[in-house]
Amino acid sequence: MGELEDVRRAAGEAGRRLDWKATTHLVGGRLFVLDEPEVPEEIGRLAGDAAAAAIDRAWKAAGRD
Repeated sequence: MGELEDVRRAAGEAGRRLDWKATTHLVGGRLFVLDEPEVPEEIGRLAGDAAAAAIDRAWKAAGRD
């Protein structure tokens, strides 16, 4: 596909055209392109609450409460 910086540049340009906040991450020789939109505060809070509740349930199910 070309040099890493060329591929990252192309991914960034594609992201801009799609109106994405595109970021790239190189992990284990693989390049990932992610859209990282800003999350509304209420959605972030609800997701955090749901994640905390799920962790609490897992701990209780494992007898670690």
